[in-house]
Parts: sequence; C-alpha cells; structure tokens
Amino acid sequence: MSESAEMTTENPKVERRKAARELRDAMPAAFRLEASLSICQKIVAMASFGLCDTVFCYSPVGSEVDVRPIIAEAFRRGKRVALPVCDYETCKMEFYEIADGELLCENGPMRIPEPTPDPARRLTPNAGTLLLVPGLLFDRRGRRIGYGKGMYDRYIRRFPDFLRGSTAVGVTYHALFSDTPIPYTDQDVNLALVVTERGLQFTRKIEKSPKWEVRHRRYVPLVDKDGNPAEPRKREFYDAHYVSPDEGKYQPPRAKDLDE
Repeated sequence: MSESAEMTTENPKVERRKAARELRDAMPAAFRLEASLSICQKIVAMASFGLCDTVFCYSPVGSEVDVRPIIAEAFRRGKRVALPVCDYETCKMEFYEIADGELLCENGPMRIPEPTPDPARRLTPNAGTLLLVPGLLFDRRGRRIGYGKGMYDRYIRRFPDFLRGSTAVGVTYHALFSDTPIPYTDQDVNLALVVTERGLQFTRKIEKSPKWEVRHRRYVPLVDKDGNPAEPRKREFYDAHYVSPDEGKYQPPRAKDLDE
C-alpha cells in the first residue's frame, strides 16, 4: 500500500508516523552523527553483544540511526553479521550473511542497501543471535512505528524467543522514544529493550533471560610481574560479564578478597 493510499484509511499510526519522520529529518546532521555514535557505543558495551555470535543488523538510510560502527565492531570481534533482504510484494524479509567490506545493492522504494539473496547464506536466529530493530518511533512499552509494511513484526513473530527476551533491541534517538503510547494491534510486537543515546530503556519485565546474557564466567589466570601466567594461590579468579544495574536489571557479582 502506498503512503498516499494509507492516508485515506483510519489507521491511527499515520499521523504519528508522518510527524516522527519529519522530526527525525529535521534533526541537525551533526546531532544525528553524535547520537548515533553514542547509541553504537552503548550497544557494543552490552553483555548480550559481547557474548552473541551473530548480529542481525540493518543498513541505515536517510536520517536513521547509523549502526555501521556496530557492524565494523562485530567483524573486528569475529562475529557473523547479516542484513535483511525485503520482498516488498509479500512484505516478508530474510537475513543473509555478509562479508566485511561486501558491496551491497540498493533495493526497493527506499533504496536500502541489501546483500545478494543467496540461499546458502541465509541465516535463521538462534540463542546467540542479537537483532537490531530500526523504527521511526518507540514508546515506553516497547511498541514501535516503522514504515508501515510490518516486516519486522512478522519476522519477530516467526521466532518467539525474540518476544520473551531482550535479544531484539529497538534502536532510535531519544527524541523519538515517546511517553505517549503507540496504537497497538495483535499483529504488532513490543520489544523489551530500546537503546537511545541516553541509555538502555527496559520497557517490560524480561520473561526469558538467557544465561549467556546475564552472566558468563571465564577463567582468568594470574600473571606475574613480567606478565607471564602464574599459579593460582588458593582460588580461581573469574571475570564476570553481566548487565549492570545502571543498564537496567542485574547486580554485579561480589568482589572476592585476594589472599596475600
């Protein structure tokens, strides 16, 4: 459905979609750049980003939050990265793995850069997948207004673990994180976590919190003054990865006293 046709319906999202797009487009380019960098820094600092093995990202267009630094950091850490390929006739999308530096082709009415839809490179999400969800507007219940095609809503509903946890992350500027509730239908989804330049916004209680997202411990050997591994004294020492309280949910593990 075209935007002009949509305007003739009684869809309550239409005016808010239009206002959100105008507000985002009116933001100074320097502000959008600074806010995008801040959002990217917050996402790559999340425990769920550090411990995931695959990032489902998106290709930013126009005034959207630029998440390309997240893609670059994912490749630097050896993670797999996938981008969506959209079918504008069926309003469906699939994610396909990309290589670092791969050339993308612009597709659809918005000219969104997409990878080649090679069936051998199509990925489906698993417990180690982090999905970044763009949107024109989010509210404090995690509800979202996109561009009106409902592709992300359909995709997320195919994989219910995204609905029960916080591995589907909304991405937006704080000015577009609304206190006014967004109209909601049975076809829409709401996300447990939205990230803006001001921080992580948990919108509801997480029903399913994967262990790898909360805390993952790995052995950290002691080192001597020259930086060489040394024998542990009486205990094994661990480095804990967790979602910190100021990010919204968990208390850090208690520090252990070291024996002299």
